[in-house]
Amino acid sequence: MFVRRPRWPAWPVLLASLCLAACTQAPVKSGQPVVVADHARFSFLTPTLVRMEYSPGGSFVDAPTAVMQKRDWAPVTVHVSREKGWLVAGTDAMTLRYRLNSGPFNADNLKVTWTAGKPGEWHPGADDAQNLGGLTYSLDNVSKANLTGNPLESPVNDVIPSIEVKLEKAKPGLLSRSGYAFVDDSGTPLWNKASQWIEPRKERSGQDWYLFAYGNDYRKALGEYAQLSGEIPMIPRYVLGPWITDFNFEYFPGTAEAKQPAFQRYNQKMLEDEVTRLRAARIPFDTLVLDFAWHNYGWDGGYDWSPLIAQPDRFVTWLHGRGVKLGLNDHPGYANTRESILSFDDSHAPGVLEALGKPPLVRPSFDLDLSGRWRFAIDPRDVGINAKWYASDFDARSWKSIQTDRSWQVQGQPNYAGVSWYRADVRLPADLPKTLYLVLGEVDRSYRIFVNGQELQHSQIQWPQRLTYTDVAAVAKPGETIHIALRVEPGRGGGGLLRGPVALRDVHPPEPIAFDLSNQREAEIFMRRLHEPLMRQGVDLWWVDGGGGATGMPGLNPQFWTNKVFYDFSAQATGKRGFILGRYGDWGSQRYPGFFTGDTYSEWPVLAYEVAFTARGGNVLVPYISHDIGGFHGAKIDFDLYARWIEFGTFSPLLRMHSAHANPREGNVRMPWMYGDKGLALMRKYFTLRTQLIPYIYSYTWIAHTESLPLLRPLYLQHPELEEAYKQPYEYFFGEDLLVAPVLDTSGQRTVYLPPGQWVDFFKGKRYQGDTTFTARYATDDIPVFARAGAIVPMQPPSDYSDAKPLDTLILHVFGDGDGNFSLYEDDGVSLDYDKGSHAITTMHHRTGQDGTHELTIDAAQGEFKGQVQKRAYELRLHTAKKPAALTVDGKQGPAWKWNAKEGVATATVPARPVREAVRLSWH
Repeated sequence: MFVRRPRWPAWPVLLASLCLAACTQAPVKSGQPVVVADHARFSFLTPTLVRMEYSPGGSFVDAPTAVMQKRDWAPVTVHVSREKGWLVAGTDAMTLRYRLNSGPFNADNLKVTWTAGKPGEWHPGADDAQNLGGLTYSLDNVSKANLTGNPLESPVNDVIPSIEVKLEKAKPGLLSRSGYAFVDDSGTPLWNKASQWIEPRKERSGQDWYLFAYGNDYRKALGEYAQLSGEIPMIPRYVLGPWITDFNFEYFPGTAEAKQPAFQRYNQKMLEDEVTRLRAARIPFDTLVLDFAWHNYGWDGGYDWSPLIAQPDRFVTWLHGRGVKLGLNDHPGYANTRESILSFDDSHAPGVLEALGKPPLVRPSFDLDLSGRWRFAIDPRDVGINAKWYASDFDARSWKSIQTDRSWQVQGQPNYAGVSWYRADVRLPADLPKTLYLVLGEVDRSYRIFVNGQELQHSQIQWPQRLTYTDVAAVAKPGETIHIALRVEPGRGGGGLLRGPVALRDVHPPEPIAFDLSNQREAEIFMRRLHEPLMRQGVDLWWVDGGGGATGMPGLNPQFWTNKVFYDFSAQATGKRGFILGRYGDWGSQRYPGFFTGDTYSEWPVLAYEVAFTARGGNVLVPYISHDIGGFHGAKIDFDLYARWIEFGTFSPLLRMHSAHANPREGNVRMPWMYGDKGLALMRKYFTLRTQLIPYIYSYTWIAHTESLPLLRPLYLQHPELEEAYKQPYEYFFGEDLLVAPVLDTSGQRTVYLPPGQWVDFFKGKRYQGDTTFTARYATDDIPVFARAGAIVPMQPPSDYSDAKPLDTLILHVFGDGDGNFSLYEDDGVSLDYDKGSHAITTMHHRTGQDGTHELTIDAAQGEFKGQVQKRAYELRLHTAKKPAALTVDGKQGPAWKWNAKEGVATATVPARPVREAVRLSWH
């Protein structure tokens, strides 16, 4: 079984319940203080975190849930008393009051107050107007029209076309100026230790709530939430490097489109040429993700490689030999649809059906192809119904012949978007089966069908299904002519009959093959039979696309569990760290990184909204957010928007280029050569910078794992007491020591607020006094980034991809005067051994004396791991106002400085020395 084992101890844990009859004012200590009052139970997990349960049947839940994992907590001192019919229970930091025998929790019978940090109170149903925001499930289909202008507000009136899924308002996040967070876990399924799987709660009407009362200690809130619901795991190091995506189109064998030369050329060789071209242009990247066309059978679902990747084993080996990881797109299910996940024509289908206990596909014994028999006429005034164009005796000989594997727009009607008609008159054989269905592979968009002058009802489908059928047995007579008429209204993809089969058959199409991933057996089949073979071929990660997830268990967030199934299986199948791209699955999602925001429009307001959205991702402990850089809906966008999006992406958790426009008709419009030399120069600059920054960024993945703090941090997470920090949603800290303020409009102007302290322009070295605001114009290829004075920012030398070279030379940028610290984290980048102590931390300290003397101490590396370098050189880059005096190394004269007066940077390289020896560098 591929389920990742939760890290909780054996159950049940002994709980010390406090009987109300014996309650006194005296403090009571226990392993996990639990107060039971009739059908209510209150568990104080920490002095500032309480679990509140109400069970109509008096049966409380001690098992973990799918979301909330930790059940063993350190002892807490709890005071319990009865006051005028109220239970009063609390710690030194918070107090809970519940009216005894008053039933389920509501605003009249339950209240919690606290004194920690910022005093406050809460009751059920309280509206937290000061909440600092959570995350929506995605940003799919978001454009300027959906944005209110307030970056904390969720998009409005956003309905994803075709599947008609409305983007729901985000739940409040964990961080609030009100000083509390409320999380409802009432309906979440429970973890069954014996089966190592989840099961629905037996009692559906109970309440299972958590209240965090932290005042203004935001870090405490994040830490306690991580204890309760699970830590952020370490991610593979390579995912921090740049990503490229391609193949965003549907490949369906045998279609007219698939036979076109342009489609046949958009293939494995083209991808290899694309990779080679990027490498030749000295544009580093780590990951290539293939969208829909990597597999056969398009929206019908497939796990066979499409013919476009003619030699998949060779292709994967070729990529890996050039340092490129491979990710594949998968659609396990769409909300509001009955999506086909696996085509019956896929080679895996027979085995999967057998494993699922389903009957094999019944092939038709009667199959009369009608694809070449159709005539066509446009009906711009929609007179066909009244004129009875559907009648058996209507003469359609003047209508034009038309093919049924492409739209009428490419068959002589390029600009027509009105109603049209198709007719076919077919002589039937003398021997007909008793059941007879007219099967149509795809009609775009909708149609009415008439047979022998009589309107019949065809099957109804929901996108992305396309195939429909009509039972014609009652009107079809052996040996006679059947007259078929279709009145078609066109859709966005064209109009008419677009794809086969177009046939009369004696069996109707089967129900699609789909999976319920909350079913343990089906999840096992889905991953073992369809995904594991591809991972054995060398596929490195999965893009869990589609909308909504694929589960049917009550109370379970489908996206959350779908993400978990993919993530856990990836780790267990490979023995390495998992990583996926999946939409947000609500509470607990931090355990299954990362999160991609879906299909946005390529617009300036969307870019601005993404900045604020990403910065507050840490408010729900989701640090690894990925956007389609450049936007999804938007072909070749203006260069300044393209540039600003890449700049933001460079200082984002993940840098991933993607759009809807990567196909044989348009090429890949997010490639830099679409903009000529300036596009190549821009991508080279920022992809190189991103790759060089990985030692800095990767060290913060360890902070996320161990301290539950995100890489991107809103200003108030660093400065909770600073009023101005709450007014800057479009700025963020990138780690502790860098502040980023992306340019968000065509003017190039940016008004920047710098928090208290001294700051240095990351690129130009200009000094700024903090707690001030200024406005400046930034060139198209420049982004406002500032380093805290005294900061140490480690980088690696330029390379084709993140781990192309051992980190035997470390570039240390030291910014101006002041004090700074940095802990460089290293491990092998891919294994799960980091939790077994297989990693190293090298601590660095920069101090500036009152006399202007600087000292940088690099401590001896603590810890070890496979592949660790034993010696390392240090390239010191000082961002300083003047050329420093001589450098000393451990008190001895060191190498000479190279001074760049224009940039204000002094550079010196300290020769390689053992990493287990400390080194002290001094200058004045």
